[in-house]
Amino acid sequence: MGKVIVKTETPEQSFARLELSNGDQVTIAVADGEITIVKMKWAGVLRGATLWRSADAAEIAEKFFDDTKLPQKPVEAIIDKIIDCRSADDVAARLSATPDEVLGQYVAALENVGDRMIRDISELPYPKDMIKAALRHYLKRMNRTDQKAVEALGVAYVSLSHFQPLTPEEQDAVALMESVHHTPEEKIEGGDLYDAVLARWRADGAALLDELRSMTHQAEADKRRI
Repeated sequence: MGKVIVKTETPEQSFARLELSNGDQVTIAVADGEITIVKMKWAGVLRGATLWRSADAAEIAEKFFDDTKLPQKPVEAIIDKIIDCRSADDVAARLSATPDEVLGQYVAALENVGDRMIRDISELPYPKDMIKAALRHYLKRMNRTDQKAVEALGVAYVSLSHFQPLTPEEQDAVALMESVHHTPEEKIEGGDLYDAVLARWRADGAALLDELRSMTHQAEADKRRI
């Protein structure tokens, strides 16, 4: 995980400099409705390549803001979106990814689930918020009469709950409890940790289902206004 080195905000502009986990430094500048993210060189002294830039309000809103969460200041939303990137190249790849690419890789991850109920969040190809944004992109544009497609997108949205941040001990407990190759005594040993993970999964699933229902109600309200 990276860290914030500097963050300043004025009425005219916002600025932040991050150091990513591999040591790369990137700057975020927000001014006059435009966002510019740049890789820095020479210990953060010199400006390097521009990783991403946009003044398109719709593109910025879809990429960085989650309407299921409390509003954030732009620079904070951008930091949240890229702070876990390993390198500047990862930042560029993440921000240039299209909804098609995000959804395609997420579907591939779902297809590899096997018989496991709980999976570590590191198995997701992109952060949860980014996958949610791609799914919302399709849900907003999907013809609601295509029930099969709408239901598939809804299931994919709620299925994000199966991916949880797991400690090494929780990973061991999940492996024990979801395997048929361990003794009853071993499963009892991992039971409490597994129950705690299941509680997180259920709470996460309920929250995602609420978000999905809210989006559905909003889509129906928008349709009635047309």
